[in-house]
Amino acid sequence: MTEHAVVIAGGGPTGMMLAGELALAGVDVVVVERRPSQDLPGSRAGGLHSRTIEVLDQRGIADRFLAEGQVAQVAGFATTRLDISDFPTRHPYGLGLWQNHIERILAGWVRELKVPVLYGTEVTGFAQDESGVDVALSDGRSLRAQYLVGCDGGRSLVRKAAASFSAGMRRRAPCSPRSR
Repeated sequence: MTEHAVVIAGGGPTGMMLAGELALAGVDVVVVERRPSQDLPGSRAGGLHSRTIEVLDQRGIADRFLAEGQVAQVAGFATTRLDISDFPTRHPYGLGLWQNHIERILAGWVRELKVPVLYGTEVTGFAQDESGVDVALSDGRSLRAQYLVGCDGGRSLVRKAAASFSAGMRRRAPCSPRSR
């Protein structure tokens, strides 16, 4: 069994950004991604907001995204167009860039940080104890970690199991005198 401080289930934008942040903090992290590569059929998201670009700039990687996207100083809310060119930021604009490009750029950054990404592998189960969590993988391997983070979508195994665990904990929690 391989040990890491953190196992991240899901190699999309959230999982890759978290992996990069943890690696920069010196945390031993691994990403488990069910897709065989970073390729994404179709696109979900179509861009980045000003604040996101600021965070990427703090990490020294905003230029990678800006080089491939389309800057737009107009944002929208419902049918109302908003000019954001006077926002108090170094990046008073949004960036049009499809998610498949966002993920590819983030994956390249994470590779530079030497974070292992297990492509073509899925979290199939996990068991938690007082000192951490054992994570079962679809290829028969298992990982041991202090933390398992579910960044693998709204209908993921990790999210469903965490919700069940959380609901069970609430049912077992003692009632305060006020709630009786």
